[in-house]
Amino acid sequence: MSVKNILRTIRNFLKNLYFLCFLNGLLLTSLLYFSSESKYETQLFAIIAHKIRNELPPGYTKNDFVIRAMQTVYELQSKRYLVFANESLDGIKANIFHPSTVDLMTGNGACGSYAIVLARILKSNDMPVKIGQMKVNGVYGGHMFIETKTEDGWVVLDPTYNLAFKKADGSLSSISELNKNWEQYKKQLPADYPVEYNYEGVRYTNWNKIPGVTTTIKSVLNVVIGKEKADSISIRPYLLRVYNKLAWFTFLVWLIIALYTFKTFRKKYKSKSIAVNVIMKEHNDAGSQLSPAI
Repeated sequence: MSVKNILRTIRNFLKNLYFLCFLNGLLLTSLLYFSSESKYETQLFAIIAHKIRNELPPGYTKNDFVIRAMQTVYELQSKRYLVFANESLDGIKANIFHPSTVDLMTGNGACGSYAIVLARILKSNDMPVKIGQMKVNGVYGGHMFIETKTEDGWVVLDPTYNLAFKKADGSLSSISELNKNWEQYKKQLPADYPVEYNYEGVRYTNWNKIPGVTTTIKSVLNVVIGKEKADSISIRPYLLRVYNKLAWFTFLVWLIIALYTFKTFRKKYKSKSIAVNVIMKEHNDAGSQLSPAI
């Protein structure tokens, strides 16, 4: 079979109304599933954030909330990590979609799971978040931590070690302050904190993820908003709601397919109507010729 015939067969198959109806049903079912999972996931983190707010005294500050949120994540994830650290999960949900709930329930992503769970809780409390990837032994992603904005500006939180750096006046510290005076801040490190985690090299987005695409976007951003601002952009927090993104994507695909199905159905129905009218006209003409003159 030639390529031309194969393409014609595929084209005819895609125009088949039975196939299009099946595809519409499949997409609608997927949309319902993704939407329900998105709602469930969002409610889980919203409940945790609500519990944290209820535990804080009246008039609490954003600093109070982020510290308590970090402590909550540490308490939750450290226990789960003991169970799931050396275990692996198989399946589409764990290995392909990998929603934040997998990190919440297992913690087996180590510092990545801690950071993602804390990010979701903070975002549930309408707080801006950046996920930092630390450069360790010359490699980015050796450790992950969180930055969020409070009354003290952007502050550093390391939920894996339940660590927030504080200045002499008790306010929380930013990444730039850590870099300027690391010799003083490292005195606040817990005993089990790796010495190579020194915050010297940090990135917020892996712009080399898709060579030629993300690298070009980064180059454009460097020109438009400046390299310093472009370097501080953190994309990952916007991608944490996996099921929400899948639901929207599925909805858009379904909308296109539904419009195409309607167009195909209308065209086919119109063709049949024309054919029926032609047959009826020919039948009537033939009947008129056979009728005896009065």
